[in-house]
Amino acid sequence: MKIKSEEILKGLISIFKINEYRIEVYRKLINMVHSPELQPYFKSQVDESETIIKELNPLMGLLENAESPLHFEDAKMNQSQFYFGMARASKNPRTVMVSCQFGDEYLVKIYKRMLEVLEIKTLPYLREILMKHLKNLQTSFEKIESTILENIPNLSIN
Repeated sequence: MKIKSEEILKGLISIFKINEYRIEVYRKLINMVHSPELQPYFKSQVDESETIIKELNPLMGLLENAESPLHFEDAKMNQSQFYFGMARASKNPRTVMVSCQFGDEYLVKIYKRMLEVLEIKTLPYLREILMKHLKNLQTSFEKIESTILENIPNLSIN
């Protein structure tokens, strides 16, 4: 099976790259913020990104074999990567958390845009992966509002 839509290819590459950034940044938060309420949340975000990368790996293999002028390195940085890049560069835990929140919000938009692409209906495996991870990200926003934002003033920072 070859993936022919350039929009799907670009979206897959973006999702893959963004989740690589997410893993790095949420691990950084695990080491920066020592809060029993927040540690499980940060760990779950690392796990979420590791899972989607693992699930997308077979599709990324198809990209390497596809007859397409598009390469992994060709994808442009998007808004989500920008915010996760800011989080990577910051030494302030609050800035890192807020940047992660913005990065995740843009990641949700990318997932939704990918799901709107008509050709994705011919790739049920990809649609299932995106739907599951979109639901998990939306659930995480609720956790951000109820747990993280409440705990910011009380953070134990290493």
